Amino acid sequence: MKTQEVKTNKSKKQRFSLVTYIKETIAELKRVTWSTKTELLKNTGIVLATIISFAILIWGVDTLLSGALALILK
Repeated sequence: MKTQEVKTNKSKKQRFSLVTYIKETIAELKRVTWSTKTELLKNTGIVLATIISFAILIWGVDTLLSGALALILK
């Protein structure tokens, strides 16, 4: 009885097909709304400004805490 159940379960599973995967990926990429060049540059600028701001903030806090620790350990 179990061997019949196993056989039916195997037949219900779909096999992986590279060709089908590529076709579905291309179809999905055609539905994507791509950013314009100006939107891309604007968003890139925002990301870079955020990264630089946080880097400066972390550097400042690190410098402050290092100075405080140096005073404590003296």
